[in-house]
Amino acid sequence: MKSFLEMIEKNLLIIPTILIALALPQNRDYPDFEIVVNNNPYPEDIIIHTMSGGDHFMAIIDTALSIKWYINSGSRGMGFEVSGDKLTYFHKDLQQWRVLNGFMQETDTLAASDGLRADYHDFRLLSDGSYFILSYDSITVDMSQFVDNGNPQATIRSVPVIEEFNAEHELVMEWNGWDNLNIADYTHLNLTAPEFTWMHVNSIEIDYDNNILISDRRSDDVIKFNRLNGQVIWYLGGPLSDFTILNDPFGGFSKQHDARRLDNGNILLFDNGNNHDPPVSRAVEYEINEEDYTATMVWEYIHPENYLALAMGSIQRLSNGNTLINWGTLNGIGAVITEVDYEKNIVLEIIYPYIYHSYKVRKSNWDFDINLLVGDANLDDSINILDIIYLVNEILYNDSDPSVFDLYKIDINKDGSIDVTDIIQLVNIILTS
Repeated sequence: MKSFLEMIEKNLLIIPTILIALALPQNRDYPDFEIVVNNNPYPEDIIIHTMSGGDHFMAIIDTALSIKWYINSGSRGMGFEVSGDKLTYFHKDLQQWRVLNGFMQETDTLAASDGLRADYHDFRLLSDGSYFILSYDSITVDMSQFVDNGNPQATIRSVPVIEEFNAEHELVMEWNGWDNLNIADYTHLNLTAPEFTWMHVNSIEIDYDNNILISDRRSDDVIKFNRLNGQVIWYLGGPLSDFTILNDPFGGFSKQHDARRLDNGNILLFDNGNNHDPPVSRAVEYEINEEDYTATMVWEYIHPENYLALAMGSIQRLSNGNTLINWGTLNGIGAVITEVDYEKNIVLEIIYPYIYHSYKVRKSNWDFDINLLVGDANLDDSINILDIIYLVNEILYNDSDPSVFDLYKIDINKDGSIDVTDIIQLVNIILTS
């Protein structure tokens, strides 16, 4: 083996010429975000997926705000987060959820029922292995039965379907919006159109009583439904609200994302605020009284720059009371991630280059159970000829999408593919180390 390596090293003296001849692309480095504030934020890693018109990255940023782990993820990565003792992410091309373990191995593929395709907006994997998947259906309906002048062949898009599966991938619950909601109640939509979009669900939350909360951005509301029979328990916000919203200068939320029930019983959400006067985004927390049907705003945070997230956005209440806010899609600026304490002091803020945006950002502790040495594919804590052989075999014999493990270990130039350029760069690492 040593003589083989010596032979390769001897002949690799021509590599600089080869590099010029092939006009190799530059490495796709992780976006160089700006650290604006770093003042004792909550000490957990940042789990983030960033996207641009070109490169998409899944990354883990450590508490020192250094890049701990990243891959050029291509169509993967929406909804990237820690789910218990696993990492989960959405594969957008295949419209499936993937599960990663601590060895960077994909241990499961989670999909919707036959005839449905999973949606990236939210997914919940529970500690017992059960999981919830969001899908959408399109149906043709005689809307003249529901509204005057309704189209007899109306196409209704984005009919939400929430499915619960057990750890054996068996369907145990299906909630279909058409079966459990009354389309005629949605008079704020143009129900006489030949086709229209009904809902835009973007979060699923298992409530304290095991019923389900969903956020519907299209109608500016959070809906709670009975997990056993599917019936709506209440609407919060929007034109069908069962609640009186108190102490809120905007009178409620608009085009929201990421509605979550907190340990104190309150509901926290990211209020995109597209319809506010003036339009502005914020983090907002409501104290919910389900007997008197009041929702009292007890906390809000509006950024000093008065950011308006036209789309996307996420929020997380951390264990020390801080709030992590991803400001979604902003005009003229890249992703902005802000952490504030309950007194509204900014303790962390990072800003990405203009072209990069993020749908969801979370903080969590996560450590892989293998070393993070790029190039060490056989996990022997060194980079050598065995890793080159592994890489060559992957190019020759693996024609499927590269695994997350391979995208981290042997996609040396981080361009999202495994090819000869990675061989050349891996050899250079060996020769220069």
